[in-house]
Amino acid sequence: MDDQSMGKEKLQESGSEMAEAPVDVVEAEIDPAVISAGLSKVRRRRWVVWSVMIVYLPTMWTTQKITHSFSGSMPVFFIWFLLLLAAMGYSAVARCPRCGNYYHVHGMILLYLRRCLHCQLPLNDDQKPRF
Repeated sequence: MDDQSMGKEKLQESGSEMAEAPVDVVEAEIDPAVISAGLSKVRRRRWVVWSVMIVYLPTMWTTQKITHSFSGSMPVFFIWFLLLLAAMGYSAVARCPRCGNYYHVHGMILLYLRRCLHCQLPLNDDQKPRF
């Protein structure tokens, strides 16, 4: 007998229960509807961030046309920057539907990649045809 089976026998004899094999969360089968709903939430939160970023140039251009001064546009810039921070925070706390970790955050690093930083679940995994 190998050491692993002897260890199982000793534990079973002593009355404690031991699982046959640890289940990895990433490899566990998850309902495709749950994956789809979770990825949809991640995509929606990413669009919020991109929308706030896209609004910057037209907003600042309009502000410059109205105020004709740098100091007059600074309050608009700071409001936009606070909105950007809020949108990034909102998108950063989106959880991966497969592994349950933050989709875009690994440690202290916020990266907007198209895969989960932990389990590598693609952002468009639910949109691929399944054969």
